[in-house]
Amino acid sequence: MLELFIAAALNTANFNPAAPADLRFGQAIEAHDFSAVCASHTVRELDPAEMPLATTSHVQVDCEGYEYFGSGRLAEFVFADGALTHVWVLVEESDLDPLQAAFEDAFGAPDAEAPVFAAFFNDRAAVRRDVPEALYYGETAAPLFEGFFSQ
Repeated sequence: MLELFIAAALNTANFNPAAPADLRFGQAIEAHDFSAVCASHTVRELDPAEMPLATTSHVQVDCEGYEYFGSGRLAEFVFADGALTHVWVLVEESDLDPLQAAFEDAFGAPDAEAPVFAAFFNDRAAVRRDVPEALYYGETAAPLFEGFFSQ
């Protein structure tokens, strides 16, 4: 058990919170190789009316086993009108303080912060605390997320 704890600590100590290279914002589902980054994945078509960024289609790829912050996680790749707009990576509540510390070490102080989030606009990333997860978003989603975080 101690070996697992040490391995997890080493993985998170070397964690780079910059948007992973496999997040190709603005690209279609076909441009992503989910079999290479997920242990398994499911594609779900959702109602476009549920997402302000979508007019014709809202698709989410649920990616199990996505390597992030030292563990295999659930990552939700969200596509609006055929293009990747943002990705949520679910983490454990116990990960939130060290995850935010890693973001601040890499990105500096948050551009916007509240009890439920810390947002880093230049890096198009955030740590969400009400639902423990990290967010990465592309240029087209920036006005939506940054407007929300700035309220």
